Amino acid sequence: MKKSFLFLMLLLLATGLAKAQQFVEPFADFWSEKECYLVTTNGDTLLGTMRSMTNERGYITRLSMQDSQGVIHKFRAAQVQRFAVKPGALAKLSTINEKGTSVRHIAKTDYNDILDRDWIIFDQQSMPRTKQRVALLQLLNPETDEHIKVYDHMNGSKSMPIRILGIPIVGGEERTYWVVKDDADPVIVRKARFKKAFKELFADEPMLVASAKRKPKFKDFAQYISFYNQLKSGELSAKK
Repeated sequence: MKKSFLFLMLLLLATGLAKAQQFVEPFADFWSEKECYLVTTNGDTLLGTMRSMTNERGYITRLSMQDSQGVIHKFRAAQVQRFAVKPGALAKLSTINEKGTSVRHIAKTDYNDILDRDWIIFDQQSMPRTKQRVALLQLLNPETDEHIKVYDHMNGSKSMPIRILGIPIVGGEERTYWVVKDDADPVIVRKARFKKAFKELFADEPMLVASAKRKPKFKDFAQYISFYNQLKSGELSAKK
């Protein structure tokens, strides 16, 4: 069964017929007074509206929310397992404007993903380059994060702008992600070193690594994770 799935996966990759799996667009901003929910590190869930937040280097370190009874609850990032807030119209507009950094960036952006998004999701993780501190990082693969979680690397490397007649043609595209696999330490995955990161992240599925006979593509990172999850799911089913 697993060999049949692998053959199909290889065929889809080779012919380009696989449905494109992409990370969600990171939101550039969001505002208070929007519906939200929060799961504490103790497993308790709280529903309400967001009141305020504090960030450090672009990552949420503190936040407050108001429950249905009007009580204000304040949290440090270390007390929160997951936090999600509904994006309003202004947040969506701000994010769309932020994506207009180049012609290619505009063409590659999934605007329906921005306009139709129900929740912006954040998890508690170590801050990039500051592992002694935790913050709430924006999750970019909420539907495929069973084993590998990919987060927006705020202030991370982006492609340099190239202009023709003053018009930005390329530039502004993500070149780094903050990635956490299962219980391993967080790592920065860079476009420039993606081949090495690809082999390390998917080492426990050697057939997936072997399927990328040519240099694995950074732009297909989300799709590799989706295939990886399907392979792991097949292994778990076979053991039952």
